[in-house]
Amino acid sequence: MSDRENQLTGCCARHKSPLMRRLLAALTAATLAALAALVTGSASGEDLPRLVATVGPGFTIDLADGNGTHVTSIPSGRYELVVHDLSPEHNFVLASKTTAERVVDSGVEFVGDTTVTADLRVDRYGYACSPHFQVMNGSLTVYRATPPVTTKALRATVGPGVTLSANRVGAGRYRLTVVDRSKTRNFHFVGFGVNRKTAKAFRGTVVWTLDLAPGTYRFGSDPKLSGRLTVT
Repeated sequence: MSDRENQLTGCCARHKSPLMRRLLAALTAATLAALAALVTGSASGEDLPRLVATVGPGFTIDLADGNGTHVTSIPSGRYELVVHDLSPEHNFVLASKTTAERVVDSGVEFVGDTTVTADLRVDRYGYACSPHFQVMNGSLTVYRATPPVTTKALRATVGPGVTLSANRVGAGRYRLTVVDRSKTRNFHFVGFGVNRKTAKAFRGTVVWTLDLAPGTYRFGSDPKLSGRLTVT
């Protein structure tokens, strides 16, 4: 404890002041929270999406995203949760409705800002002020995050022959670039869920986005589709 905190402690002990005790508690909690946030941020080095909780002044409580928009549902994942506790009479508690596990509790006597890193799983969460939960509360649904779709590249050429840049690929989304240099031949690609082709008179470049499922796809120039692409 610092010299300043020792002085405040002595003052509170002599005068038994509730206000001084609250100020000391807020100072100590704020100092510890700031140090914890600093250590967590420097250790992880992650650029996390932010949630901002605000409790007080008065009987108000809210949970918003980093842009200040009130949220009721978010994708699962790791978040930086910033709590602005503006009243010594309230706290902000976020907990799972399934397990009752508390993600954060700012403490009733604490006044200030605190930051924690929270791994929010698929679940239903509730937030509230513990002493006034009947009127100061809200809910948050965390749904399963959809992983980003990775688009891979394929390239086909027409003229003089018909070629494809691979003969075996994994299932997924592909960006197929077709370079057609022939005035008399086209490129035709067909298989499960896909049937795309250029015109025989067409010369130029087209790009198709295709979702390829496991199986065998045929390609070539009509009417001869002798090429094969195996998707696993």
